[in-house]
Amino acid sequence: MNKDLLVYVLSTSMDITGLLKKKKNKWIYLFSVIIATLFLSSCLKDNDGENGDIPAALVSFVHSSPDAGELIVGVNGYQVNTQSFKFGDRIIYQYVYPGGNQFQINDASSNKKLDAKNWNLEGGACYSIFAVDRLDTIQLLGVKDFYVNDVPKDGFAKVRFINLCPDSVSLDLKANDIDTLLASQKKFKQNTTFGDIKADDNTSYDITIVNHATGSPLHKTTFKPKQGQYYTIMAAGLMDTEVEAQKLNAFILKHD
Repeated sequence: MNKDLLVYVLSTSMDITGLLKKKKNKWIYLFSVIIATLFLSSCLKDNDGENGDIPAALVSFVHSSPDAGELIVGVNGYQVNTQSFKFGDRIIYQYVYPGGNQFQINDASSNKKLDAKNWNLEGGACYSIFAVDRLDTIQLLGVKDFYVNDVPKDGFAKVRFINLCPDSVSLDLKANDIDTLLASQKKFKQNTTFGDIKADDNTSYDITIVNHATGSPLHKTTFKPKQGQYYTIMAAGLMDTEVEAQKLNAFILKHD
């Protein structure tokens, strides 16, 4: 894991909607984050629980809502993203205190709160939080990834599949040169567990998202995994749309 990550203070006393209403508050926010980073980094030195340190949880964020536009992500009242966060984007792992935490998404243009959820996180575990579904019904979906100390075996990577296409049928995922499906009959918001896949400098795969009921291919892309990495292959977008940027796609998310 990349341990040179920005650490965010966790405080339930502030609401992200109020915090972000006025631009002048951004300087207060930045100052708070700097102070919080210094404080929290002293508590979460190596993220391994040694010498009395608190083992942090790590959380990444993925935008998978095809028509939602740009979003703001908040953790316990503090904004996570300082740059645009749009469909298909992923924010790398951020340190978060274990235990109860509140996560929130706002519309970036209006700052309207779209959804908020509370999750209890385990120290030393990694999580992905997805903004899923269409804008009118957008929600946060939390998925546990793996533990910080989990490492794929030599010569392999780990891969899983998640179906986040709101109007999809059940989907399969297949790869050339692999006899068994990487995923079978996954409905909207369902995912597989991580499985081993051969990974070296000379190995790449043609992967295809398939309509489970008919066997017809829906989208095809190339996947070249690196040894020792974790990946999520995300089916996201819409099957029934004329908007090119919102059509069903396969996003390969590397867990860094």
